[in-house]
This record gives sequence, structure tokens and C-alpha cells, in this order.
Amino acid sequence: MKNLDRPRFGPDGKGNSFGTWARQRFMRRSIMEAQPRASNSAYPELLTQGCFTMVQLTRSSRQPLGNNYKFGDNNIAARRLSTVADVFDASSRAFLLRSASQPVRLAVDLGCGPGHSTRLIAEVVQAQRVVGLDRSEAFLARAGTQGAPPISYQQHDVTTTPFPVEEQPDLLYARLLLSHLRDAVSVVGRWTRVLGLGGRLLLDEVNSVDTEDPVAMDYQRVVQAMLVQNGQRLDVGRLLSQMPDPAGTVIRKDHLVEVRPTSRQVGRMFALNLRVWSSDPYVIAEFGEKWLARLQDRLDQAASGEADIPVTWTMRQMVLGI
Repeated sequence: MKNLDRPRFGPDGKGNSFGTWARQRFMRRSIMEAQPRASNSAYPELLTQGCFTMVQLTRSSRQPLGNNYKFGDNNIAARRLSTVADVFDASSRAFLLRSASQPVRLAVDLGCGPGHSTRLIAEVVQAQRVVGLDRSEAFLARAGTQGAPPISYQQHDVTTTPFPVEEQPDLLYARLLLSHLRDAVSVVGRWTRVLGLGGRLLLDEVNSVDTEDPVAMDYQRVVQAMLVQNGQRLDVGRLLSQMPDPAGTVIRKDHLVEVRPTSRQVGRMFALNLRVWSSDPYVIAEFGEKWLARLQDRLDQAASGEADIPVTWTMRQMVLGI
């Protein structure tokens, strides 16, 4: 893990539009990754244990995951997110330690999933209350089996403000979330407007994912095609680097950190994702079932330790404050 404090001026540094840049990117070595999910797999079920945590599922907020979200919220999704936590928690922990102002009365974890990042916030920040927000009832049910007060969870679409909390948050945190949202800059602007005086928004998002491995590059072709089709972008950190300060806030810190998972971790994340996407009608039409099956086999080999897939994530860690 290495800090890379350097400016970024655009998707390719040459002023090309994202559409042009994305098409060129498919043919080159850099790749990007995001968050994940699926159905039945060769990987064992994760066991959950621990204290009960309050989960509030209000009727007005219950809703299925949006059609533009391709990563699911079933058992394979939860397994994938467990690996994501293993990979990214160290860099996220350091980010929280150096960026969260003290003391924190209320911290809100945006897009908390099954609660890995929520529990990390509670441990590191020591807030009086920590609330995890997510649209997925299935993920929140999992989150509620682990942890203990001061953590609680609410089912809520995080693109909608205000949030279902009783006071203005001192801290908002989002990790690997904005790549799944359209119009990310507008969403960030809405989030900053709910902060209390002196509050901070911490964004922990993908800036780039780099590899020279042909299997990883093939996998990324699938990721990029789906995101572009949905009006999203994986390298949303680059977009944030060009964002003007939202009204009433200041970008206080902005730096890059490299994260290098093991080949087993990369293979596991990619293989579980592809198990979800390989049944998607768009993905089948775009890539073909035989090609997807071959890619799945190669990713499974990496997940089991039979092949190397060297991949480096560069995360943009940005702090916006009132």
C-alpha cells in the first residue's frame, strides 16, 4: 500500500471525452473493478456470528435493487464483499484514522452492504452512534447478525436525502459506492448538504485498476461494458478529481493509495462477480456463453491458487468538509 499524492487532470490527461477514453481503455492495460454478487458457487458459505444489531426496515423505504445495479445481494454477493473487506480494510482504516475529526456523535456509512465498513467505522472512529444505510434488505439482515450498539442499520436509498437519522451527521463515509451510481458528482453534492457544522464526507473510491494480465483484462472488458451501458464509470475517482467544491464545502484532502491484493483474492472477487453477470442477457449477447465460460474457468483457477493475476487498485481518498 503506497500513497501517491499527485494531481489528475482528466480521464486520460489529454482532454478526451469519457466515451472516447473508455473505448481506448478497453485495448490497453489499465482496468477497473468495483463491488459484486451472485448465486451458487464452489466457494463455501461464510458463517456469521456475534451479537444482534438493531436493523430498522421501514415499510416506506422497502424496494428492490434498481435495474441498473448488476452486482446483486445474495449469498455469493456477501462472500464477494467479505473478500473486498479483507482487501481494502487496511487502507480504509488508515484513511479513517487520519481523516475523521473528533469527537464524532453520529457517523453514517453510505451503501453499507452487509456491514463490513460500518463495523470498521465504529471500531476506528469511536462515534457515539454509527448508522449503516443500504437499499438491500438481504444485506441488512446479514449486517444485523454481527456487531453491537452503537451500530444500527436503516434501509434507505442513499441517493435520496435527507437520510433517516434524527440529527445531522458529523461524518459520512462511502467506499466503492459511487461507481454504482449515475451522476456521481450531483449525488456527492446532495450528501454534503446534510452534514452538520464541522462535518466531513469521506470518499474512498476507485481511481484506476492496472494490470498486464490477459485474463484480468478480459474480465474488465465485461465490467466496463456493463457500466458504460448503465451510464456509470468504474474509475469514478478520476471524475471526483475534476469536481469543483460543492456549495458550502471545501475539498480538504485528496490523495491516492495503491492496494495490491493477492492473486487468490483477485481471482475470488472476479470469479464471484462473473458468476452473477454471466446470466445477464446483455452480457451473454455481448460476449457469448462459451467465451464467458472459458473466462470463468480461468478466474476459478486464480481463486484456487493455480494461476497468478497481478492487479493493482489505486484508490482516491478524498475528504470534503463544511
